[in-house]
This record gives sequence, structure tokens and C-alpha cells, in this order.
Amino acid sequence: MLTKQAKVFRYLSKGHTLSEKSAFNIFGVGNLRATMSDIKPHVSSLGFTVKRTTGRTGETRYGLLTDR
Repeated sequence: MLTKQAKVFRYLSKGHTLSEKSAFNIFGVGNLRATMSDIKPHVSSLGFTVKRTTGRTGETRYGLLTDR
């Protein structure tokens, strides 16, 4: 069984982005900011960088950029 962090990483690594609301609705993640903080050291070792942007309605969205 995958952890919530692993599910979020898998989703983001496919090029998707997540807001707090969508992370809760899709994965049951209640605090996306904390989840991204947990993921950040691991994704950098896999060649990704966490990207934080602002969505059209002002919400914070997270995604991943490849370092390659």
C-alpha cells in the first residue's frame, strides 16, 4: 500500500499540479504544505524540484520540475 506522500509524488511526477483542495479530494491529504515539505528532500534526490505557483483563483498549487 502506498503512503499519501508516495501517491502525491506519483501524481505530480506525471506532470499534474495539486492545490490543497484537490489534494484532499483525491488523496485525503489534509495539509498539502506539510506533505510537500516531507516529499521535498526525496524528490530532489530523484532529479525533481518542487514548484509552487498561484492558480487562477489565488490558490497555491504544487508541481514538480525535472532537473534533467
